Amino acid sequence: MFLRTANSKEILTMNKNWFLGIASLLMISLAILSFTKKSNPVQSAARIRTIVVDAGHGFRGTIGARHGSFGSEISEDQISYEVTKRIVEQLKKELPDVKILESRPTEYFVENKARAEYANSNKGDLFVSIHCNFVPKLREVRREGTRTETYYTYTGKGKKRKKVKRTRQVPIYKTYYHANPAHGTETYVFAAHKTDDKEDFILENGDVFQNEKDDSTINADIDDPIVKQRVALWTKQFFSSSVKLASIVEEEFVNIGRFSRGVKQRQKGIWVLQATAMPSILIELGFLSHRPEEEFLMSPEGQQQMAESITKSIKRYKELVDKGPTVQQTSNGAR
Repeated sequence: MFLRTANSKEILTMNKNWFLGIASLLMISLAILSFTKKSNPVQSAARIRTIVVDAGHGFRGTIGARHGSFGSEISEDQISYEVTKRIVEQLKKELPDVKILESRPTEYFVENKARAEYANSNKGDLFVSIHCNFVPKLREVRREGTRTETYYTYTGKGKKRKKVKRTRQVPIYKTYYHANPAHGTETYVFAAHKTDDKEDFILENGDVFQNEKDDSTINADIDDPIVKQRVALWTKQFFSSSVKLASIVEEEFVNIGRFSRGVKQRQKGIWVLQATAMPSILIELGFLSHRPEEEFLMSPEGQQQMAESITKSIKRYKELVDKGPTVQQTSNGAR
């Protein structure tokens, strides 16, 4: 093997190339670190400056044209409206520095698209939708004895063909309907498999969607890979933040003696949760198909209790955000 000793010029060139390589790597590392620091949801917590409260459904404007589920005496749109009004009143008192908005400020129906557009255009930091649940009665088919049934058959062929009367025993079935025992509260977050939908709406609302830390609006170039990465990170943060807020809501319901069915995702998704560029939850106050819960939600006392629990939940969530650095890092049961 032939070994050649490098001259001083070659050594200088090698050192220069080595220095440039190290410098380039350092610059790339600093750039990645800077981007991660700004975009990583583990280091970025949303400040709560605007809360949008959404009363589900609404009155259609003609006699009897209520919308949503129905109990024996009251409809979902009526209860969601009354409870929302109480929530808004309390939040304005408890959080005077936060802007509290209503996507359905009157008893009348508002389209889902308009609700989401309202929340996005007003740069909401939280979207809380109020609803009531419903399930149909349980159907039971029971066999209750038999009955004699007459029928006819034919025997023979040609001129010998005869019609013969016969009888047989057939079962008798009767259908019964029973009150469905399903009851309790549920809080929904946007479905994880609908993440692409959430990212699309964030991109579409880039001109009004703000970075919670530096107040800068995102670049609306939807083809920019950096923008897509930031949106993906924000979407992940929104999901974690939504789950945290939903969990607190259900905890507060339990604290007042309500039965909690937990935090859920719906397989086909919930449009207003996917279409809002912010942490979003949908609260089911109870089942109007369950008479005791309908009576509770109809009463001023029940409506007030639910409104106070939801207000307390939002305050708890805001306190976690204010303490920082993130909701995710404080999701270990801190109150």
